[in-house]
Amino acid sequence: MLRFSLPVCMIGTLLALTANSGLQDIGLWMARPALLLYLIVQWPRQGLLAKGLQLVALTLAASVAVFHADPLPILLDAWDRFCFFATFVSALGLLRVSAMRSRLIRDAGQVLIRQRPTWRYPTLSLGSALFGMIVNIGVLNLFGAMIQRSNSLKAAGGDRAIQAVRERRMIMAMLRGFSLAPLVSPLGVTLAVILSSMPQLSWSKLAPVAFPTAAIVFVLGWALDWWLRPRHLTAPVVTRPSPEPLFRFIALALGITVLVFAVSLGLDVRLPVAVLIACPLSAVAWMAVQRRRLGGGTGVVRAVTLLGRHSRLIFGASRNEIAVLGGSAFLGGLLIPLVDQAWLGDLLIATGLHGAPAAVAAMLIVLLLAQVGLNPIVSVTLIAGLFADTHVIGLEPQVLAVALMSAWSLAMISSPFTAAMMVLAQLTGRSPYTLAWRWDGLFFLLLLPLISAWLFLVDALY
Repeated sequence: MLRFSLPVCMIGTLLALTANSGLQDIGLWMARPALLLYLIVQWPRQGLLAKGLQLVALTLAASVAVFHADPLPILLDAWDRFCFFATFVSALGLLRVSAMRSRLIRDAGQVLIRQRPTWRYPTLSLGSALFGMIVNIGVLNLFGAMIQRSNSLKAAGGDRAIQAVRERRMIMAMLRGFSLAPLVSPLGVTLAVILSSMPQLSWSKLAPVAFPTAAIVFVLGWALDWWLRPRHLTAPVVTRPSPEPLFRFIALALGITVLVFAVSLGLDVRLPVAVLIACPLSAVAWMAVQRRRLGGGTGVVRAVTLLGRHSRLIFGASRNEIAVLGGSAFLGGLLIPLVDQAWLGDLLIATGLHGAPAAVAAMLIVLLLAQVGLNPIVSVTLIAGLFADTHVIGLEPQVLAVALMSAWSLAMISSPFTAAMMVLAQLTGRSPYTLAWRWDGLFFLLLLPLISAWLFLVDALY
């Protein structure tokens, strides 16, 4: 039962979100104890942030239980939020497992790495964003390892200066591309947090604002990479591989995305709920194709058998993500009913934070907290939940949502404490402070006022 506690939570959550009223209650009471069992079992192997967040959540839950007149509905609603995000992370985790076993991923990644200097930034940046939709942070491990292997002294013509410049440009292109995911990915955690906290929003309402924001990030990064290129160094000629694996991966990524939207429309469910259904189906189908090519039986049966055999490792690998994201949602679920929205609105108006300045202030708060180690998952969840009704601060919900999505992206390129920066520090052997503040500091300082000005413009248009 211990190894299947998280799958039981996933099934129960899906029943609660998609079934009729009778099965909904059954689903909820399947998911709630199963998640509790999973967290207890995984506690010894969780990181400090995950443990600390859960202790804070437990303390607040105890306070609500003691001091609130009717605590049970608040506690159950907050726990159901935890179950949802545990299921969401697990669904994406299954897709990641299939991707990391795929030869197509490696072949397509090589196409992106082996580009001429002029086109290396856009291909690596956009490729990281595209791969990040499927593989999530695994794209940094994958591409980072490829960069280290391909960027040998021999490949640089024996010139260590060219080797060092190549490493810096490729690592930054990969990181900046990965940071686009919170703005463009319909499968990401960021969108799930925003849409669950602001139910009046949808992807179709966010995309017209989020995509131009991502374009600003991409264009500035490419321009800065070109402007700072070392003109005195002559790189050896690069032989470009066939782009066919990359085209096949793009088709696969589009297929998974189309399936998510098809499930959303066909079952009339919100996009994050559609992700819970489409991603596990895509993962099993993808793994089935891989298993079938190895021979020896039906691909689907072999894929399901493999997932079952390794379920403890597969679901255990997501323990920290589940604890941090789910714990943040749980905290938000406890705090939001306790806050007087009218009082909060009056307080903000008294401080002058109203309209676009409030959106920029929210973005800066997330960024400042990220610089001292607080993951944007926590701060964005709390801010989005507290200001679910954005008209309290004189904003359209799209503006605040994109401000928070932008803050998440900016934190990924500027905070030494994010998981992305830790992965790259380990791969390159450099301090995360060097990567975040020295290598990417100028880009961040130029981008922050641009995004702020863009938010003022969007607020004026709305």
